[in-house]
Amino acid sequence: MTLRSKGLSLGVSSRRVASGASGSRRRTVMKADQVATQYATAFVQLANDKNVLDDVRSDMDSVASLMKNDAKLSSFLTNPVADSDKKKELIGAIAKEGEFSALSSNFLCLLVDKQRIGGIADICDSFENIYCEVTDTEVATVTSAAALDNDQQFEIAKKLQKLTGAKNIKLKPKVDSSLISGLVIQYGKGGSKLLDMSAKGQLAAIEAQLLSQAPSA
Repeated sequence: MTLRSKGLSLGVSSRRVASGASGSRRRTVMKADQVATQYATAFVQLANDKNVLDDVRSDMDSVASLMKNDAKLSSFLTNPVADSDKKKELIGAIAKEGEFSALSSNFLCLLVDKQRIGGIADICDSFENIYCEVTDTEVATVTSAAALDNDQQFEIAKKLQKLTGAKNIKLKPKVDSSLISGLVIQYGKGGSKLLDMSAKGQLAAIEAQLLSQAPSA
């Protein structure tokens, strides 16, 4: 099935998903995930074909951040009974302020037209995952006891690039003062790999070692 809106054309599968009383909630969740992946995949492909993938990725990052941090905006856009034209007006204002690509603006309006804007957060997540696959980008969450400056982030990115062999590295910095000092790096698919170089982690390791060597009562 090809979806069109304001000159935007996306190829999205329209296969039916079987429904039934048993396990309907699970099917609904699976269907929502599948729809988000389909829209995100089609959008990544279109943006890549038009050589604006990085610009569109930046726009989707901004949308994801807005949806996460602005509860009022998120509630309005995802409200199925809210007026569609008003949603598009809001999207236009956001796009203008954020200097979005026209492709991104049209895509968001398309989601409104197709009543899929309620899944925008999942679509943004899927877009990011697919973008990283297409561009060979390794995403790493770096949690440090104090904020890292640009030079420190650059050095961490270089070492991660050497470690993973990825073409690109995207860091997501976080601050957690409970680490005392040092940092923790989580990377890999689904954050499956962990490098704990924090004082808190080292103290925990020492404590575990002492406990393992303590004589039993």
